[in-house]
Amino acid sequence: MRQASQPEHVEQAQAIDGRIARTRSAVLRSATDLLVEGGPSAVTIDAIVAHSGVAKSTIYRHWESRDEVLVDVIETCAPTLQAPDPALGFETAVRGVVEQARAALNDPEWARVIPALLLLKAHQSEIADLEERIGRHQDETLDAIVALGVAEGRLPADADTEELAAQLIGPLVFAHLTGRPRVTKAFAERVVDSFLRGH
Repeated sequence: MRQASQPEHVEQAQAIDGRIARTRSAVLRSATDLLVEGGPSAVTIDAIVAHSGVAKSTIYRHWESRDEVLVDVIETCAPTLQAPDPALGFETAVRGVVEQARAALNDPEWARVIPALLLLKAHQSEIADLEERIGRHQDETLDAIVALGVAEGRLPADADTEELAAQLIGPLVFAHLTGRPRVTKAFAERVVDSFLRGH
């Protein structure tokens, strides 16, 4: 039998990779829809099968449990805050990170998952671990901003990153969850102006 040439091998591998990507996308999309529409209890492997059309055996080849699917849903949707360029200074860094948060809250995919994530947090240990990983990355970004503020004399040496994050990002999250006011660019800028006046 004639062996496939190298280009044929590459094409076959690409076709397989494409099928895997489409399968994962279908499962994650279905799990996201179920999570948003019915909460954590609505996300079961059987429900994902019915919603996505992907066979149960195929799902279990990629994920060991429905909790692993949920972890991937959140990890896929979750935004990450990019660390600021230290050369830009404290105020620019603060404005940049708040704008990133505003943009994330206005991203339809992430915005619709946030309430479900809050429900998951209390019940799923794996999700709590994921939130900690995401939070750790965000803390590193916010720590860098705090360091800039301390270096410029805008913040005290013992400034608490978590408290400052609550002052900066908290108003945006609260506004998003309540729908009042809308999380607009102007609102985010006012939050930053208020924060900077206090520091």
